[in-house]
Amino acid sequence: MIVTISREYGAAGLAVADGVAHALGYELLLDDLPRTVAARLGTSAAEVAERAASEASLAERILARLGAGTAEVISMNEPRLPGDFDESVRREIERTIRERAAAGNVVILGRNGGAMLGARPDLVRVFLTGEREWRLARIMESFGNSRAAALADLERIDAGRRKIARERYKVGWGEARFYDILLDASRFGVDGSIELVVTAVRAAEGARS
Repeated sequence: MIVTISREYGAAGLAVADGVAHALGYELLLDDLPRTVAARLGTSAAEVAERAASEASLAERILARLGAGTAEVISMNEPRLPGDFDESVRREIERTIRERAAAGNVVILGRNGGAMLGARPDLVRVFLTGEREWRLARIMESFGNSRAAALADLERIDAGRRKIARERYKVGWGEARFYDILLDASRFGVDGSIELVVTAVRAAEGARS
């Protein structure tokens, strides 16, 4: 089975994805993705992580770099690669996700994985949402942001994710018809959300057997 988890910013996507992967005994496709793509493009994992997260906040880019196994301080003066490199990164990310999905038993966080893979019987597509104040509180606690900064990041990142989903994959980000499960993490909490997704995946497994 393949589980893709898309989410609004601050809706506990990483915590839920990690919990679901652990409960199911699946691989979590997240931290090693920049390294894999970098090897194929002959560049650094840090550069891939930054380009792939170009719509993200500074805090998200820092986390992406840490996930890529790099400890360098982010610098605005780093050398930039050609503009078409961005498209190469996107193509290689898609290729990597499709290859991992073909092996099965994986949880894919973000990257519009559900839209990329399309409707298939071994795929469970999850979208995590959450009440805005709950998400803002999580962002402020996680990154030490002011409320104003957290709100600006939330609105910008969600708008960027919505735009990429619409323009690149022709799907409505967060619209029910493009997902199997729409889940309010602010209502059920992280543990409850994990339990609900795991139950749905096991039900889907049973339906296929």
